[in-house]
Amino acid sequence: MIKEQFQQSYQQINQKCIQLQKQSNQFAFMRFGIIVLMIVCLLVGYFQTKPFLYIFSILGIFVFVFMVYHHNHIKKELLYQQALCLTYQNHLKRINNQWHELIDTGDEFIDEKSYKAIDLDIFGKHSLFQMINVSFTQKGKETLAALLNDDHSIDNVLMHQQAVQELALHEDFVLKLETLGKMIPHQKEKIIKRWQEESCHLNISSITPLIFIVSLLTCLGLIGVCFSIAMPYSQVVLEIGAVFQLGFAFLYIKKHQELFEPIVYLGKGLESYAHIYAHIHNQTFQCAYLQELQTQICIEGRACEGIEKLLKISQRVNYRQNIFAFVILNAFGMFDFVVRNQYAKWLNDYGSSIQTWFDGLAKLEALMSLSVLKIDDFQVSVPHICHEKTLSFQNVRHPLIASDKVVGNDFVMDESLCMITGSNMSGKTTFMRTVGLNLILAYAGGYVFADEMACSCMHIMTSMRVKDNVEEGISTFYGELLRIKDMIEYAKKKEPMICFIDEIFKGTNSLDRIAGAQATIKKLSLPYAYTFLTTHDLELSHMKAQNYHFDEYYQDEQICFDYRIKKGPSQTTNGQFLLRQLGILDDFIS
Repeated sequence: MIKEQFQQSYQQINQKCIQLQKQSNQFAFMRFGIIVLMIVCLLVGYFQTKPFLYIFSILGIFVFVFMVYHHNHIKKELLYQQALCLTYQNHLKRINNQWHELIDTGDEFIDEKSYKAIDLDIFGKHSLFQMINVSFTQKGKETLAALLNDDHSIDNVLMHQQAVQELALHEDFVLKLETLGKMIPHQKEKIIKRWQEESCHLNISSITPLIFIVSLLTCLGLIGVCFSIAMPYSQVVLEIGAVFQLGFAFLYIKKHQELFEPIVYLGKGLESYAHIYAHIHNQTFQCAYLQELQTQICIEGRACEGIEKLLKISQRVNYRQNIFAFVILNAFGMFDFVVRNQYAKWLNDYGSSIQTWFDGLAKLEALMSLSVLKIDDFQVSVPHICHEKTLSFQNVRHPLIASDKVVGNDFVMDESLCMITGSNMSGKTTFMRTVGLNLILAYAGGYVFADEMACSCMHIMTSMRVKDNVEEGISTFYGELLRIKDMIEYAKKKEPMICFIDEIFKGTNSLDRIAGAQATIKKLSLPYAYTFLTTHDLELSHMKAQNYHFDEYYQDEQICFDYRIKKGPSQTTNGQFLLRQLGILDDFIS
C-alpha cells in the first residue's frame, strides 16, 4: 500500500473514531437520563398515588436494556477502530522513517554473547527488530527474534520466503490480524501466556456424575417447600441437601480456587483470541506452509471452537467470584464441581492442541513482520537463495538508513576474502553492516534492500563492536582475539560461513596487528567461507583478496564522502585533515 493510501485510510479511520466516541458519549448521557426518569416516575407514582407512572418505569427498564446492548456494540466497534487507527499510525511511522518511535525494540533479546546481533543492530533501539516487528504476543516476538538470529536451512528459507510473499499480497488480512492483536489487553496477554504454560501440566479428575443426585434432591425439596408438598420431609431434604453441598464446596474451595485462578481473568483476552483465530480460519491461502499452519491451528487444532468453549467456562467461573452467587449456586447445584467437570472435559478435548494454537499464531506473526517491508512500499526485492557458494548485490542499501540519505552499491564476491580500505567515516563499516543485515533478512525469508540479490546460506560471525570487560579482565584487544578464535574454530567444521571483521586488531601495535591479520586471513581464506575485512594497513592489500576501498574528496575546505565502493586499495587518507580541522595538527600534509 502506498503512502497516500495509508494516510487517506488513517484519516478516515480517525474520523470514524471521533464519530463513534461522540455516539458513545451520547448513549452514556441518555442511559443516565433514563435511569433518572425511571426513579422520578417511581417516586411520583408512589407519593402522588399515580400507578400509571409505574408503567413508564417498567418501559424504561426495557429501553435501558436495549440502549445498553447498543452502547456495548458501539464501544466494541470503537475499540476496534482505535486499534485499527494505531495500526495505520505505526505503518505510517515506518513509511515516514519515524519507526524509531515504535515501542517494541527487542531489548529483551539482546545477549552479550550474541556478537552478531549486537554488531549488526538486530535488536535494541534503532534496530532491525524495532523497524519490522508487528508481533503482538510475546511468543510472536520470540519467534521473530529466532528467525532473525538463528541459522536456517535453505529449505526453511525458501518455505518462509513463499509465505512472506503471499502475506505481502494479503495486506488486508495482515492489517486486520495486527489490529485484532492490539485489542488483547497487555495484562491479559501475560495471564494467557502463564495459563498456556501451566495448562500443559494440568491433570484434573472429573467428579462422578452420581453425586449430582444430591443437587436434584435438593431442588425437589425446594419445590416441595415452595408449594407445600410432602411437608415437613421436603424441608428436611432441602436443608440437608443444601448444607451437604455447601460443606462439600467449602471443603474443596482452596483446590478449586487454585484450579480456576488462571482462567478467571482470561475474559476479554480470550474474546480477542477468538476473533484472531476466526480471522485466520476464514482466510484462503495458496502457500503450502501457510495452509499447513492454518490446518494445524484451526482445523486439526479446532482453535476457534476450543477458545469459544473456554471463554464460556471463564465466564461461568466469574459468577462464583460473588459470595452470594457462590453460596446460592453451590447450595443448590454444586456449581464448582459442574465447572470443574466442564474444564476437565475441555482439557481432555483441547489440552494437547493449546501449544499448537499459540506456536502457530507466533509463526504467523513473525512472517507478517517480514512482509511489512513490502506492504509499507519500501524499495525491496526477493533474494535468490542459491545452493552453491554465492554472494552478489545490485544497488544494495542499508535497511536502517532513511531512503533519502542511503547510498546503494553494486557488489559481487569473486574471492573468499574481500579487503576494504579507506578513509575514516567513508563507509567501510556501514557497508559491512549493509551486507550483514540484508543477509539476516534473506535467511529469515524476508525481503532485502537491493534491486537484486543472490546468496547462499551461511553462518554469520562478526567482530565489530568489540568492548572490554573490566570485571572479567578482558581488554578490547583480547576480546577481539576471542572473537577471531571463535571464527577459526567454527571454520574447522567445514560448513558455509561468512565473517565480518572491522579494523582488525586495532588495539595493538602495527607490527603485531599486521602479523595477526595475515595469519587470520590465511586461516579464513577457505573455499566454503567468505570474509569481509576492513583495515587502515595498506600493507595487507598485497595479499590475495578482492581489494575495495571508500574514499573522500575535498570541497571548500570541507571533507565530503560519496559512500561508493570502488575497486582496488585506497590511495588516500583523511586523518591529517581531520586533525588539522580540530586544531590538533597545525600543518596539513596532503
